[in-house]
Amino acid sequence: MTAITRTVSALAFTATLLATSSAFALTPFQAASQAYRGQLDGITGYGTLKGQLRSGNVTGEDILEAAGLEVNAYDANFVESVLRDRDN
Repeated sequence: MTAITRTVSALAFTATLLATSSAFALTPFQAASQAYRGQLDGITGYGTLKGQLRSGNVTGEDILEAAGLEVNAYDANFVESVLRDRDN
């Protein structure tokens, strides 16, 4: 009986960890915000980010990758549009 209780407790704990880690996953909007603030490795902050986006030196895909998110064209375009419109 104790072994069953321990197994169930371990499974419940693992499920809680997985649910908690998914709650902290970034959204593309949060990735754009972090890029703007210079909080992503390899991505400069707002001072030069807009110019780098315009010149193509940094793309939405680069930002998603730096944030550890899945890279896809829709989200990459969304990130770029958020950053382009950020100061407007």
